[in-house]
Parts: sequence; C-alpha cells; structure tokens
Amino acid sequence: MEKLRELGSHVSPYQGWLFLALGVLLLVAAVVALAVWMRRRRQRGATSLGAPPPMPAQRLRKIRQDFLKALPWLQRAAVRDLPCAVVLGPAGSGKSKLIALDVDWQRQSRQFLPSHTSDSLLKLYLGPDSVVQELSAPLTEDDTPQARRSLRKLWKDAFGQGQHALAVLALDVRWLAETPPDEVRRTAQLLRGKLNLLAEVRRLPVETRLCLTHMDTLEGFEDFAELLRTHHVPLSFALPPRGEEGQVASLLQAQEQYLALGLTSLPVESFERLERFYSQGHRPFEALARFTTALLEGGTLAFVPKLSRVYLSSPSARASGVLSVPSEAHDAQTLRQRYLRTHLKRGAMLATACSLPMLAAYAHFSWRLSQAQENVGRFESTVQRMRDQGQEVSGSVVQDQVLAARQAMDVMWRATGYWPLLPYSFSQARENLTKRLTQGIREAHLRPALEHCQKQPDTCRPEQVVFLLAALHASSSEPLGQFVLSSLRNRSAWSVSGKEAQETASTTEAPNLESTRSWLTAIHLVESLVGPYVTLSDKPWQAPTTPEADWARWPFREAFTLEGQLAPWQAHFKRLEDFLQAQAVEPWELDRMNKELEALQEERLQLQAWLEDSAIFAALPRALDLIKASEARVDTSRFKGLSSTLQSVEWMNKHREVLASLLHMEEEAYTGLKAVQKMSVAELLVRGGVWQPGPSSKGPLQLTITQGPLEFHPADNSRQIHRAILRYYERTGRLPFASARGEGEGSSPSTTSLPEERLKFDTRIRPLVDEFTQLLKSADLPAEEISQRQEHVRRQVDLFSIRYRQRLYQRVNAYRLDALTPALLTEELSRLTQPSSELVDMLRDVAKGASLEPLEGPYYESLRNSVATFKPIVQVMKPDESGNYALLNPYRALVAQLSDELLAVSRGGARAASTAPASGGEGGSAARLTEMLTPMGRIALSMMLEADDSYLRKVDAWLDQQGFIGELREPFRQPFLAVRKLGQQELEQLLQEQWETASGRMLHPLMSRYPFNPRATQEVEPGELEILRRQDGVFWSFVNRIIAPVSEERGTDWVLRGALRDRLRLPEELLPTLSRLSRLSRALWDGEGRARPLMLQVMPLPLPPAPKADSFVTLGSLKCGRTAALAYNQSPSWQAFPVDWWDQQTASLVVELRSPEQQAIQYTTLQQPRSAWSCFRLLEDSLPTGDQQRLWRMRGRSSETAQQTMEIRFGLKGEPWTLFREVQP
Repeated sequence: MEKLRELGSHVSPYQGWLFLALGVLLLVAAVVALAVWMRRRRQRGATSLGAPPPMPAQRLRKIRQDFLKALPWLQRAAVRDLPCAVVLGPAGSGKSKLIALDVDWQRQSRQFLPSHTSDSLLKLYLGPDSVVQELSAPLTEDDTPQARRSLRKLWKDAFGQGQHALAVLALDVRWLAETPPDEVRRTAQLLRGKLNLLAEVRRLPVETRLCLTHMDTLEGFEDFAELLRTHHVPLSFALPPRGEEGQVASLLQAQEQYLALGLTSLPVESFERLERFYSQGHRPFEALARFTTALLEGGTLAFVPKLSRVYLSSPSARASGVLSVPSEAHDAQTLRQRYLRTHLKRGAMLATACSLPMLAAYAHFSWRLSQAQENVGRFESTVQRMRDQGQEVSGSVVQDQVLAARQAMDVMWRATGYWPLLPYSFSQARENLTKRLTQGIREAHLRPALEHCQKQPDTCRPEQVVFLLAALHASSSEPLGQFVLSSLRNRSAWSVSGKEAQETASTTEAPNLESTRSWLTAIHLVESLVGPYVTLSDKPWQAPTTPEADWARWPFREAFTLEGQLAPWQAHFKRLEDFLQAQAVEPWELDRMNKELEALQEERLQLQAWLEDSAIFAALPRALDLIKASEARVDTSRFKGLSSTLQSVEWMNKHREVLASLLHMEEEAYTGLKAVQKMSVAELLVRGGVWQPGPSSKGPLQLTITQGPLEFHPADNSRQIHRAILRYYERTGRLPFASARGEGEGSSPSTTSLPEERLKFDTRIRPLVDEFTQLLKSADLPAEEISQRQEHVRRQVDLFSIRYRQRLYQRVNAYRLDALTPALLTEELSRLTQPSSELVDMLRDVAKGASLEPLEGPYYESLRNSVATFKPIVQVMKPDESGNYALLNPYRALVAQLSDELLAVSRGGARAASTAPASGGEGGSAARLTEMLTPMGRIALSMMLEADDSYLRKVDAWLDQQGFIGELREPFRQPFLAVRKLGQQELEQLLQEQWETASGRMLHPLMSRYPFNPRATQEVEPGELEILRRQDGVFWSFVNRIIAPVSEERGTDWVLRGALRDRLRLPEELLPTLSRLSRLSRALWDGEGRARPLMLQVMPLPLPPAPKADSFVTLGSLKCGRTAALAYNQSPSWQAFPVDWWDQQTASLVVELRSPEQQAIQYTTLQQPRSAWSCFRLLEDSLPTGDQQRLWRMRGRSSETAQQTMEIRFGLKGEPWTLFREVQP
C-alpha cells in the first residue's frame, strides 16, 4: 500500500493528461472494434451468399517467410537477393513439370537448401541461381481486392530491393486449341492483371516469356524437336513487337526451312510425322496469337509486359532456358553497391543508437531534477498555505510530500551514475534543492515523532526522547552529527567523505549495535531521511523560544524513578509464575489458556524489545554529553529523573543473561503448549514433558527485581504440566484442548530407501506402537476412547505399510541385467552362478526387509499383508546349515546350464563354417537354419517358439513351484530374456544375410530378364525356371531349410509362425516374394511337378477391310506354338487358347487377302523370331483397345509396291505375363 500511495503522489500532477490519454485510447479502441465488427459482418454476408472466404492479407507473405525460415541462417540473406521468376498459367498447364525440367531444385534440397512445395496456393522453388514462384490456378483466377493485397505484399518483399523479375506464362497447347476464345481472353486478362501488379511493385515493365507445354500431344513434335536439336537450333522463337501480334500465327512457317533437311536425315515414318506437324501445327500458334493480342490489350494505366520469346516444351523434348535469368541480373558491381548502401545505413543507425544513451542520460537527469524541484516546491507551498491558515504543519499529508521529495532526490542522485560527467553538472540547482529538503525532513519526519511524545508521553521512553533530540540537533560539523552518522548502516549512499568517516570512527564510541538494528530504527526513524538531514545541515538547528517550538523540548513533566521503570518486569514475571503454577495443578480450558498465552506473548515481545534496545541504548550517556556540548543549547535541566533511566538501562544490561534465559524459557513454554494442543495420544504419551528446556534455560533461574526474588525451574514445570494434562485425560477421557488437535493423517510418502524405512520401523514405529500398547493397557480410560486411539494408531501403521510395500517393489525393480553384447552376457551369467551376485544381494535385501517378525497385535494386520507377497523370496533366501540357499540352487543350475550351452561353440559351429553350405549346392549336405545358428541363436529360437523344453518354460515352472507372482518373477527371467534378445538379433541378421545371398544368386538373374522384366532384351530359358518348382527346385529347397523353421504357408501366403508374430523381424520383401513365387509355381507346374500350360481365351473379331478396293481379307490367324486361333468373319465367341510356356516355338499373326480380278492370294505376316517367349512378345506388341481386345497393325504392299496398313483385332482374356511381373518387388 505504501508503494501505491507513493505512485499516486507521483502521478497526481498529471491526472488531467492521464485522463485525456485514457480517453483517446478508449476512442481508438472503440473505432478499431467497430471496424473489426463491420469487417466480420461483411465477411459473414459474403459467406452467406455462397462466396468463398476472402484471402488473409498475410497469407502469401507467411508462405514466403516459412520458405526462408527453413533455409540455413547464413544463406537467407543471399536467397533474398537472388532473381526471382514467377510462373503463372491455367489449371493443368504443366507449371510444376516445367519447373522440374528447368530448375534443379531437388539437388538444392539434398544440399540442405529446401524448397517450399507443401502449400497448394503458392509453391517456392530454390534453384542454383534463382527462386521460382509457382502461382496456383485458384490464385491466378482470384481477382478480389484481398488477393491483390496479399500478392502485393508478397512481391514487395521479393522484389522490393531491386531484384530481377521474370514472368513465365505456361500455356497448354491443348488448352489453346480447345478452349473457346472468350475463355482464352478472360484468362489472358487475369494473367495481365497479375503482370500489372508485378510491374507496379517493381515500377518497371516485367520481362514476360510464353511457354507452350504438352507439345508432345501434337504428332510429329518430337521429330521436329530432334531435327532442331540436331542442327543446334533452340526450341524457342522471338515474339514480334507490339502491334504485330498476328505474326505469332506464322512463327512455325518460318521453320519450314528445316523440312528439307528432315527429308534427307529422317526415316520415312519420322518424316511423315514431321510433315503432319508442319501441316497441323499452325493451329496452336493461331490460338497463341489471339492470346497474345488479348494479353497486350490496353496499357494506359499500367506498364506493358515485355514479351520476349515463346518456348516449346514437352517432357521428352524440353526447351532449355525457359526460367533462366539474363546475365545482367547477376552484375556483381550492382549487388556490391546495394550491399554497401545497406551497410552505410546500418552504420548511421548504429552511430545514432550509440549517441542516444548520453543524450538520454542528460535528458533523464534534467527530468529527474525538475521532478525533485517540483516535489520540494509542492511541499513548501503546502507548508506556507497551512501556516497562512493558522494550521499545524504536521501530519501524514506533509510527511507524504516530504517522503515524495526525498524519493525524487534519491532517484535524481541515482541518475548521476548513468554518465560519468553528470555528478559535475547542475551543481548550483542541486545545492539549493538539498537546503530546501532539510527543512522538509525536519518538519515532516522529526517533528511528528517529538509531537507524538508531547501528546502521549506514556507511549515514549526517556531514552528514546534523548536520541530523538540528538537526531534533531545533529549536524555534520559537530561531534553529535558524527555520532548520529556513525549509527547509520549505509553511510556510503550519502555525501560523506572517506576522511570524515575515518575521523568519526576514531573519535566516536562504537555502540554495541546489532548487525540489523541501530538506535535510529529503535526510535522509529528512517535512516534514509536522517542521513541526508545530518549531512546537509551545516550548523545544528536551534529551537526558537516561541511557543510554536515546544514540540522540540522535553515532554515529561514528572521525574522518573527506578521502581517505576522496572515495574513492567516485576508484573510480567509474577504473572508468568502464577500461570505455570496454575497449569501444574489443572490445565485450563482451551480458550482461557490461549487467551492467557497470547497476553503473556504480547508482554514478552515488548519486554524482549526493551531488552534488545538496552544494548542499543548503551550509548545513552555519550549521547547526553554530546547534546550538552552542542551549539544547539538544549535545556537539559528539564530532563528530570533521567538518572533513574540510566540506572534501568544499566540494570537490564547487567541482568541480560538471566532475563534472556527467562524470556527464552517462556517462549519454549508457549511453543510447547501450542504444540501439545495438536498432538495425538500416542505422541503425547511418549513425551517426557510439555517442552524440552534448552541449554540456556534449564534452570533453576533466579531474579530479584523490586519486590523480592523470583525463582523458576523449567524442567520441573514442564513435567508437572505434562502430568496435569495426563491426569486430566485420565479423569475426563479427553484432552483439554482436543478441539484444536488436527486429525489429518494423510501425509505424503517419503522418498526414503528400503533400509531407511526398515530403520524407521525398528527405531520409531515398532517402539511407538509397543509403548502405546503397554501404556494403553495400564491407563484407566473409557472403552470408546481406547477404540478411537487404537484406530488412530492403526491408520498410521496402514500408511506406513503401503509405503513400505512400495519400497520393497522399488528394490526388486531396481535390479537390471545390463548385457548389450554376448561377451557381457556371458560375464553376467557367470556372475549369477557365483554364491554372491547382484541378484543375490537384491534378494537378500528384500528378504531382510520382508522379515519383520514378530508382527503380533491388531495394529500390524496391514503390514503383515504387505510383506506376505514377498514370502517366496524369504523362503528362497533362507540359508541352510552350511549357509547356502538350497531353494535357489535349481535356478542357478538353469543359469549355469545356459551359460555352458552358450560357451559350447564346438557344438554350434562357427558362423563362417555354416554359412557356406547353406548357400551352396543343391544336395542334402546343405546346412539347415538351426545348424547355422550359434548356441545363443538356437536357444533364443527355442524360447521364441515357446518350446516345452525351452529355458523360459523351465524357469517359469520353477517360479510357479516357489510361488512367485507378478513383478517378482521379472528379475529371475531377465537373464533368459537377455539371451532371447541377443539371439533374436543374431537370427534376424542370419536370415537377412541368407536371403540376400539366395535372392541375389537365384532370383535376381531371373528377375532382370524377360518375361519378368518387360524391357529386358535377354530372355529366361524355360529350363532355368525349374529352380522355382516346389517339388525339387533349388530355391524352394533353400526356403524349406532356412525360412520354413520360422514361417509357414497358409494357402498361397507365407506368414510368420504364430509364436513369432510381432516378435521376429524378417527382411521386408521376404514373405511377399515367397507368396508371389508360390502362386507362380502353382500356375506353371501341377502337384506332381509337371509343367502345365497357361490357359487363355481368344475371341476372333471381324476382319479389317482390305487396303485396296479390288481385294478383300478372307482369313486371319493367331498362332502360338502348336495353338492357333482363326478369324474368318464368323460369329464372335470365346475359345480356349492354351499356351505351352515351356515350348512356344514360333508365334505369328497372318492375314490372307484375295483379289477376284487378279485370281491371286496374298499373305501379310507379323512374325516373332523363334525364341522361348515368342508368344508373349507377339501378344505384348499389340495395343489394348478396351473391352478385352487387342490390336495389331500390319503393313502390306500392293501391286504398285506402296505400303498399306491393316489393323486386325482379337479378343483376349488374361495376360500370360502377369504372374511373372507380379514377382518383381
């Protein structure tokens, strides 16, 4: 509250301005709230009409910021200065594909320079020397003001520093040819709007390039691109100047000069396609001309785009340099000048920032000085106004103003440390201000204290008044002032030189002050006010002889006596003696006792303060002599009876030890009686007294004051009161202060260890319960009270039992078998077989902790239940006559057997010796999986398969026999689980190696050839597929030996065995590959291993028309080996078409043509060379036309030797190569 009042005093002169500023802020807040409400209302109206929500203004800028944040910090500044290309276009125009072809942004991503492609609205690609922005189609179509504002913010950040800009318009050639002109015109206008906005941001026309994508959809374009590439001609054309946009339609005609070159350099088919491209390619360019015209329309209110070139692009034949930036954009000199200007601006800002502290320090000090002057002036005006009105210049108002002035001065002095030259500035103003402040401190701080003593002399002690007068008349030029300054604890905060301080310390007696108190604080004076008052006073202040100065004179009118000043001590200790005697007879009721205790406590605190002040006021004679010698001319003849004050101070210092012991004894009694009120019955019964006297208050303590000697025996008093409480309990059946006793027994469990909990039980819990039981038996109490106390003790023991059970489990769970390698595991197993190990130590600790017998009596029921779970450990760890743990020997035998089996390398064989036969020949000597594993692997496999003779089954049976349940089983199973874990790693590694070796040797050569690989030129011989035959194939022999022990076939799918699921990790492609090979093997061979044909169905379709009008097709035949299908315009129907895949011989397609006029028969044949898979290749040469039909194009020659093309179709159900292709991973 004091700080709030000080803050209010500082703020009060500016209340008008504060209210004005507050009103302005409220008005601004109301306007902002109204604007936000109206905008939300408009947005809700737009949403209700079905319009999409407006784009946030910072949406695109945030995407760019996310892109920059993902880059390393050192590269961000360089990326900001890179030139930027903006790619726009309609939906499906191939913008992303164009960027992927021309900008190697994926290489940058692999070099920790990622692009930002996660946002569908705007994608940012980082190339080697440029940044590409891809605007999505929705953003291009968006012509709202919100989209314009968001794009403007984005491009202002990207091009605001003069970066080079390039705009690329990606146009799908199909879109140009198929889109109506009105839609093309609308799209061009939308794109022109984005280009205008970009030019407006850069304040320059934007270089714009056109790129026609998906050119490969035009027949002959690839031949055209190859022809230009052969003659080193780029796939781009310069656009005509503005006003001649119609010439864009004739750009392709200018390239007809290369048609003649194609005639001589291209094959006939390619030249025909090239010719068709020249004849049909003018249509996209005509549409492009219309688009260019629409794009360049208008321009009086915006910059006209600089259309430079048009590029032709396709995935297979791309135009290079679409997104390349001109070389002048990378001018190092321009970049250096821009960086230099930036550094100069930053240097100027840094210099300005460095000079600001000095100016701020002087401005701050001047402001603080004016604040201090204003506070002092306010105080002076208040004093003058009160004097003019005849009022008394005193009170809290004046004191608050003086305190405010002092605080302002303090802040002003601290402000001089902000700059080295400030202490030597404004010296005259500071001196005048300090003189004015002295009068204020005297009037507002010292005068109220003395006036209080004048009005209420009973509340002040004579020694306090003497020191108040010493502070009032002190000055820095007299010994009295030096005496006062020597009492300050923080003299360095005020202007007292080191020489003066040294002289003061040498000439002034140093009183025996406490480190935290002085006589100034004892008389309630503020050192921060007295210090400046004394140091700023050149001469001691003299009180005038007028009646207005009576406040500065001695306030006591009667003389003091020694008996009167020692009377409080006599009365207090007599009252204490009577209270202790009364409680020793019979304790009072709670309210009466607490009331008396609080009254004694209040008196004790006052007397203790007097006793502490007596040491501080030991310099009272020195202060009195200095007052007499001061030039202030204080009338000391009015100090009546001051000699008795000196005697009382001397008496307190003389009997300080006895008085302190008595007061300390009283404090112990107060604390003990308060604590007894909260004790339970058990705690009270085990105590020897209400309080335990300390070394300084053991007694007996004797003291003579004014009315005879007083004697106290603290130990006897404590025991007597304790017995009185017990007597009261025995008589009434309740404690005299039972209502104040806390019954909450729920205490948080400690974090002690098991030995500490056991020690606590042995030293505290058991003795307390036993002693309580014994005392309760001999106590003459009602049965109801006995049952209540018994229940209380039982709850305490229940809480301890829960905590004790947790400590036992923590000790069990603390055991860990850390064996990360087989070598460490072997060492750990060998330790477990020894008589002493970490497991044995843990079991011994738990057994010792669980052996709490005898636990007799009803209070230990919960504790007996808690340790009953650990009885199996106690039984196992019970030593026999020779000190051995006989029940633990079977477990040790299992561990020893496991260790011996792991060390038996000769039985398991080495890995290198077993690997070779496993991947070797096909004979029966090849090793099986279990033969290739080390002993650890075989043991782990047995445990993973949950075999009946596995070690885990054996140890679980032993644990069941001993009665171990739950968490108590885990320490015993840890060695075997560690073996299973390491063996599992070995098993997984072995399976990985064997699978990689077998698949690389047997499967990969097959998979790389036809028909498994459709693009392969080499073919698999049918005999080579015999390794995949289930009955005797080498591959399936490998599977039966290595893979089958851990997996099984269900139908046509291979899966892990039931016990290994979610436990064993096989190579990712192993089981799927086995499943696909199983289906392939069943399709190629029957159950006896005989090859079976692939059953297809063929349906002859109507024959094609003859290439000449005077002939017709009479027959078509499809032949695969010995199987043939004939088509002669019969009714279409499906017929079986078995394919002998092991003997396909020659596959052919024959068409018979007859001419009635020439009486001749001609045959056109499409024949595959004789190979093992000729039928597959013949069928794959056809084109699927839908509805399970396939098409072959056959070329024949007429009588004029001109080539003619015929198309023949057959219906085909099934693709014989599907089973082979599915095997590919």
